[in-house]
Amino acid sequence: MLELVDLSFTPPRLDTSAVTAFLERYKGVLANRNSSPEVAFSDTLQVTMAQHSRRAQPISSALVDSISLSKSFDFYKERFADAGDFTFVFVGNINLDSLKPKIAKWLGGLPSTGRKETWRDTNIRPPTGVVQRVVNKGVEPKARTAIIFTGPFEYTRENRYHLGALAELLNIRLRETLRENLGGTYGVSVGASASREPVPAFSFSIGFGSAPDRLDALTAAALAQIDSVKQFGTTPDYLTKLKQASIRSRETGIKQNNYWITQISSFDQNGWPLETIPDADRLIMALTSEDLKRAATKYLRTDNYVRVSLFPENIPAAVPKE
Repeated sequence: MLELVDLSFTPPRLDTSAVTAFLERYKGVLANRNSSPEVAFSDTLQVTMAQHSRRAQPISSALVDSISLSKSFDFYKERFADAGDFTFVFVGNINLDSLKPKIAKWLGGLPSTGRKETWRDTNIRPPTGVVQRVVNKGVEPKARTAIIFTGPFEYTRENRYHLGALAELLNIRLRETLRENLGGTYGVSVGASASREPVPAFSFSIGFGSAPDRLDALTAAALAQIDSVKQFGTTPDYLTKLKQASIRSRETGIKQNNYWITQISSFDQNGWPLETIPDADRLIMALTSEDLKRAATKYLRTDNYVRVSLFPENIPAAVPKE
């Protein structure tokens, strides 16, 4: 593994024939891409969220054709010309005595110029206000929608946990309401994330599919569930479910290397003390209904979201215009 890391830095080699063959195969994969309703849906969502930034344009054969191998290789060499500002994280059943000589050999000799890396703001921001888009593609009698809430975020560990707990709560409640009670969808996906750069911000997404004639009614039911959390928080039963699920997930996670490498990397990047990683248990047990109510009110503003919906070509969308 360490030898592969060393080879990534020194000396990189451009195999023009291999790269060209790969790109041609990739273009073959892209050939029928635009005929897919799901691709049209995801592409519309992508460009809408990025406000048509050139840096966030969907992949296409034309984009592949625009690739310059020499410029790409020069970019790679410049990025990996200095390992001095890299952080390497090792987890697992490690024997330090046997690992240290290997680190000294394969990592200690990597090039270092002393430069300090930092991020650059490319000014990609989600739109503000209510933005709705409709995609009419395909002939199968099925539809789907995605609702994305975004906004500024105070980037703390507690806020990140509350945002994630809110997503898990709505995942449970929307699954029960839309799938089990209303029988309108096979599945609901709810997810949340937060970032520090270029500005502290969050994203909260809700997505599901249904028959075309039921999509708007189910969307209204989903928004009603959000409004309920804003007004009343949640019940003790749901709160217990959330905490038990989080504890089980953590108990499973701490036995896996991937959990630790993710935690250590994240804490290091955020400047949080590594010894506070176990504090997750305290955050979980301290969660209250009021925390979830406050998070829903703050993050799930119905005057600021993007909604993209997919309908078949022969069914006019009922989604209102902006």
